[in-house]
This record gives sequence, structure tokens and C-alpha cells, in this order.
Amino acid sequence: MSCCHKVTRAKPLMGDVLSLSTLGIHGACAMRALRVAFTQVEQLEASVDTDYAESELMRLCASPPGTPVATSKPLWYMLRLAQEVAYRSDGVFDVASTGTGGAASWLDIDLSVAGFVTLRRPLMIDLGGIKKGFAVDLAVQTLRDAGVRRGIVDLGGHIRAFGAQEWRVHFHLEAETAKPGLPVMLNDGAISGFGGTLGGGAFFDTSTHMVRDSGEWGDMSMIVRAPTAAAADALTVVAALMPSKAARVLSAFGANGIVLTRQGAHALEYAS
Repeated sequence: MSCCHKVTRAKPLMGDVLSLSTLGIHGACAMRALRVAFTQVEQLEASVDTDYAESELMRLCASPPGTPVATSKPLWYMLRLAQEVAYRSDGVFDVASTGTGGAASWLDIDLSVAGFVTLRRPLMIDLGGIKKGFAVDLAVQTLRDAGVRRGIVDLGGHIRAFGAQEWRVHFHLEAETAKPGLPVMLNDGAISGFGGTLGGGAFFDTSTHMVRDSGEWGDMSMIVRAPTAAAADALTVVAALMPSKAARVLSAFGANGIVLTRQGAHALEYAS
């Protein structure tokens, strides 16, 4: 399909660069949609800012244990997805354990009442493994609500395409190379990667209560493809920390993983 009327804008957000591209609309309509999407992500960033004591997330973490706290829809839905990934992965992905160095777990966050969060003990919630992907999904939904039918959103390698348009994204196995990289086709879905050259970072290992740097995986990188960017973002942690069993967890979210090495690429499969 023709990429007519492509409009792209980028802005520093969440410690990275958020790039928004729309197809099929142009002029004032496109710019209005992009401005609203940037604003929505800015508001999300402010609400989960751990450096600001009055942010929504920090006020939630400071609330008395056992007290239901009303939260915004974005924060509640982000926590709900985090809880589902924690449940499916037996706590390998755990925003409470990561935030407290293993002193708490996802079971200490009660989301049984829609729109309210009750903490069962004092804890800090670390959304670092899901918030960028969630921000991408929020931008996509905002663009759709504004009438954009086709586009792609990229926040630091957390990428989601929407609409009847196929996009090609290249991933590199080495930091500096003139080669085009591994082409990944993306159509109405999301991808996220980890590894030294794919936005690698640090992962909190709930089994050892230790932080592990992505450099530990050597020349191996991985791409997770999922229906939403938030799921792809969170599931990279699962794929990194439990690679032999990750495929089963990923499949529960309609996701799959691709392992990349200098010898080539292969699908992440469940090892019995």
C-alpha cells in the first residue's frame, strides 16, 4: 500500500525519543493528532515520575497499607497488565519485587476493584519494564481516536504499527555496522528488543534478587513480537530471565520471540 501523506514528528520523552508517524492524513489534521498524542504521553510520564514525590505513582506508593487509592485509567491498566504478566511468569516479571529488591511481590498489589489500587504493605513500584511500551500503546490509541487509520510509533525501540500498512524495521547485531541489519516486518502489532544493541538495559532477577545487565547475554539479542507494545516490553524481561520456558508465557499473550546471534536468527521455543 502506498505511503502517501506520511507525517513524522519526534520529541524527547521518558529518557528517550518518541517518534510518531501517520499515513493518510496531512496538514492541520495530522499535526493536531500528533500534538494530542505527545500530550498524552507527557501526562503519563509525569504520573509515573519516581523523582517527583507528588506524582500519581509516588503518592500511591506512599499510601497507607490496606487503603484503596483511586487511580487514573492509564496507571490502573498498566498495573493490571503487569500483574497478568507476573501471574503468567510465576513472578519472573514483578514490578513490586523489582522496586523493593525482593522485599515485596506482585501479590502485595490488590487490583480487585476496578480503578482502585490497594497496597498490602509499604512498597515501591518499579514500572521501568513496561511504561515505555504502555506509552507507545497510549499514543497509538490517541492517534486512532483522532482519526488516524495508519501509522507507527517508536519509543526507544519499543515499536507498534497500526492499520493496513506493512512496515520494515531493521535490527542490528552489532552496535556499529554498515549492514542493513535483520529486517522485521510489522503490520498491526508491536515489537520490543533487548540486548547490547537493541536497547539493552538491566533486569531485576526475582529468583536471585539481583540486578543483571543485558551485557551478560553476550552477542545474543532477542526481539519479542506481541499485539501491544506494553506486552512486548514486559515480555522481553521474561524472555531474558527464563529463556527455556518463556515461549509458553509469551504464547498466552499472543506473542513470540526471535533470538538473534551472529550465527543467525531462530524462534524462541519451549524446552521441556
